Amino acid sequence: MKKLILLILVVFIFSSFSVKLTTVSATSNIDLVKSPSDSISISLEKVASMKTKEAEKILGIKMTLKEKIVFKLAQHKIKKSLKTKGNDTSKGQTAFILSLVGLCLLIVPYANFASLPLAIIGLVMGAKAKKENPNDTKAQTAIILSIVTLGLIALAFIAVIVWISAWGWY
Repeated sequence: MKKLILLILVVFIFSSFSVKLTTVSATSNIDLVKSPSDSISISLEKVASMKTKEAEKILGIKMTLKEKIVFKLAQHKIKKSLKTKGNDTSKGQTAFILSLVGLCLLIVPYANFASLPLAIIGLVMGAKAKKENPNDTKAQTAIILSIVTLGLIALAFIAVIVWISAWGWY
């Protein structure tokens, strides 16, 4: 049972990470050169909304099915990167995951000792991500989860101290 819970936790942690391979600025242009004297500059917004027929006309070639599929996939990636421009939430997301794992580990016996460093790291990373991007909601959530985790750790520590000190009073 412990192995199953650990496997689910590991899969959850690694599935929530995302890799951003490229960044595209909204003012970027694509320069197409057919010959040394002929160059065309097209904005990425235009490429993202362009039909394959228009691309064939601009390029001056007939695209194969494979090239059309690749073109559509590239358009999808360009649209996605233009939509998320300026929303670099990788630090906020990492801080959120660390804080959430730290909070979840509080209830796991012998693993709850790892929740203190995870909460501290999540708090620091969340604060840095929030400073870089004030609109990052995952960073704000990471800060809140880290504070809650640290508060619960403090309450548990106080409860253990009270329990140990009460041994001599019976």
